[in-house]
Amino acid sequence: MLKNTIIDTCDYRLYTPENIPPEVSQYNVDIPQLGVGRAGKVGLLRLSLENRKGKTILKDNYHTVPLQVQKALYLDEGMPHMPYVFIMSPGGGILQGDRIRIDIHGEENSAFHITTQAATKIYRMENNFATQILNITLEKGSYAEFLPDMMIPYKNSRFYQEVNVKIHEEATCLYSEIVTPGRVAHGESFLYDIFYSRFRATGLSGHFRCLDYMVFSPKTFTAKRLGVLGHWEVVGNFYLLTRKIESKVLNNFVENIIQDGDTVCCASSPLPRFDGICVRILGSKASDVSLVCKKIWNAVRVKLFGITAPDLRK
Repeated sequence: MLKNTIIDTCDYRLYTPENIPPEVSQYNVDIPQLGVGRAGKVGLLRLSLENRKGKTILKDNYHTVPLQVQKALYLDEGMPHMPYVFIMSPGGGILQGDRIRIDIHGEENSAFHITTQAATKIYRMENNFATQILNITLEKGSYAEFLPDMMIPYKNSRFYQEVNVKIHEEATCLYSEIVTPGRVAHGESFLYDIFYSRFRATGLSGHFRCLDYMVFSPKTFTAKRLGVLGHWEVVGNFYLLTRKIESKVLNNFVENIIQDGDTVCCASSPLPRFDGICVRILGSKASDVSLVCKKIWNAVRVKLFGITAPDLRK
């Protein structure tokens, strides 16, 4: 329970990943303006969601700039008990030296959807880099959808993200991420220094469930080559952790939905130990990849609950 957890929010180490890979840490130099660890450069968001008489509520909500969350909204006519929580960035995006941490705790039998207000912009960096830690803990019977908008790495940006999911065997988690090549309309395509994302899922006891890495450093290793992105521009990952549906059955079901075409290329694979599936999506445009993620989200909703996903407008 978050309310029983004592955390020193003034401790800079709270916001910093323990093992930053050398590809990112090589940029760890002092910032002459507002340095790492200063007010406004470290952001913390802690959310706890509880099932109270059949309705999930946002029980605990603590946030500091550059993160913000307002009240939970109940937008889904098919699942009126499930709140939608929008993460906002009053600062407009992620800057050099930012250290961000998000802790989400879904208590027993809770159900909730978390997304971002808009795309996440990772701004140009002259010094240092930025990091984000996302910790999702799901107890027995909980159901979580974490489906943020796309991430846009600007020219010369450097970003490292850790996603840590701790999930009960009887819980379900949907997580997606979409990465664009940059500000394409401004002529910035694959001009960032590095984008590094690590996704790791374990059981509540710590036993392994899955691990996946996505690393792009286009200035030193061309992403648009055979075996990486090829001629595609945008990449998306969709992870579904569940044991409510046998993983091979679920994988075949999703593959029938994500047929390749002129605008996207998709592949799906069951996770180890029948823990769910992972889908990789390559596309020409962010909107094409986003549409595939929405199709998967909708299909999973229908498969699990017999209810279609809503059409969110932001």
